[in-house]
Amino acid sequence: SVGTSVGTDFGITNEVLEILEKRLKKGKGSWTDAEKDRLFRHLDTLESSLVARNHNHGYTSEDLRLACLNMDVDAVSAMFAVGLSMDQDLTDATFWSLVKAVDAAEAADLPLSGNVTVMLHHLFESDHRLLLTREKQTTNVTCMQPDEDTGDEGAARRMNYVFDDGDHKNLPLAPGRRCEDGRCCDKCSRNVFPTFALDHESDLGRFPDIASLTFNDLYRVSSASILQFVRLIERVRRTIAHEYGLPLKTILPLQAYSRKYVAGSTQQGGGGGEGDFVTLHTDEATHAGYHYSCVIYLSSKGVDFEGGNFVFNDPAEKSKQLVKAEAKKMEDEDELDNSFLEALLRGDTPDMYMPEEVAEEEGEPDENAQSLEDEIRQAGRKMTPFEPSKGSAVIFSSGWENMHEVQKITAGTRYAVPCFFTTSPVPDIAYDQMKVGKPKTNEDIADDWIHLLLAHQKEEPAMAVGRVKELFMKWHHICSPLSMH
Repeated sequence: SVGTSVGTDFGITNEVLEILEKRLKKGKGSWTDAEKDRLFRHLDTLESSLVARNHNHGYTSEDLRLACLNMDVDAVSAMFAVGLSMDQDLTDATFWSLVKAVDAAEAADLPLSGNVTVMLHHLFESDHRLLLTREKQTTNVTCMQPDEDTGDEGAARRMNYVFDDGDHKNLPLAPGRRCEDGRCCDKCSRNVFPTFALDHESDLGRFPDIASLTFNDLYRVSSASILQFVRLIERVRRTIAHEYGLPLKTILPLQAYSRKYVAGSTQQGGGGGEGDFVTLHTDEATHAGYHYSCVIYLSSKGVDFEGGNFVFNDPAEKSKQLVKAEAKKMEDEDELDNSFLEALLRGDTPDMYMPEEVAEEEGEPDENAQSLEDEIRQAGRKMTPFEPSKGSAVIFSSGWENMHEVQKITAGTRYAVPCFFTTSPVPDIAYDQMKVGKPKTNEDIADDWIHLLLAHQKEEPAMAVGRVKELFMKWHHICSPLSMH
């Protein structure tokens, strides 16, 4: 009863002190040592609770939970301001409350409340804070860009790269960050998050539309899947800002979509098409505006598919013996070339033949051809594979320091979400040309969420392209509070 009185009134009265004095003295009615220990532990817990309550200005975690579920954004904002935060369970519960609010507004044909967008911003903030507590593996690398000062030989190698994807690894490079028209930092890295998204956050049973989602075609996609997809992309954006020390407002998505890799298929078209591998490439070479890249995985190797590793492909460090062997090989080739030219100048016809050891009957396939091709492709390279698992992610700078490929899928289906971010600023004139420019109130932000993501209206392809372009340019404005615009 003493514990209940103290816990309820949060004060020690004279009456309670007298009772405690009797119980702590030796003699009739006094407590045993075990009872005294239990009392002192309770008082320690009570003191901690009172200190925490005082630190949080009288708010408790239960107050925060009720405020989140009731969409009381003023109360939630006040509690966040004094240091309270959502745990994982409350974050998930808040997400589904937001889905319910969005669906209710659509069903009643009512405008979306500005309070919904404020709660979305709190959700995104909580997601990132929780991610910072999970495992991350970072490898710092030297930023690289094409070397423009390598003479005729370098020019020839650059031309080979243009016409032959397989020659990408031979492109002459020099240290530095190209980051065309952007505001990248001067540090480059690759980051692996084994648990970027929890199982239930990347569950295709719960969010089936995410398996094939593109922003161009949303009218059939559930609000839950749209919100969850945006939630994951925004988590990546905030992670890039944190990892590379960049202002959040300078980072915008330039492309994000779901990608399906199917064993035995060949990719047709661009992003989102099926295929069973991805050739060696550099994202910034694919699109000059790609400055930071990410792949989120929605399936696991060994469970949903075989093969399909994501591989960073780097130049291998050459030993002195290898350097000497390569120099000797070049000398031998030069001698053969000189002999060939001298024979031509004499009017002789040099013998051209195929060495017996590599000759084959025409039309007869070599069962070792694929392994030989892989051996040639990997010669002089250091391959760093990452085995995808559901919910994991790889985030990296998009320059030539991070050449990568996806190995062939040999069985099953592999789902992933590639997304690419730019630091190139959007010119103000682009916002001026929009039907509705930058949002100025939370209600404006809510209207943009409906117009750009949640309208569930069928549209012509040209209109979809324009809407997605506006979505990416306004991304920071709809996914961040007004104070950060």
